[in-house]
Amino acid sequence: MYEDSIRYYVRALAMNPKAYNAWQYLRISLRNDMLEACDSRNLDILQKEFPL
Repeated sequence: MYEDSIRYYVRALAMNPKAYNAWQYLRISLRNDMLEACDSRNLDILQKEFPL
């Protein structure tokens, strides 16, 4: 896991949720229990779990 980078990916996606590559980088970095939130593009869950 790369928890430090995850927080920045989530913040970047909050500013630009259409950034396909950022979603892919985030998915590679996440724990298994957070993959569903990433796949469904649920920024609310991701921001609560990984605040910056």
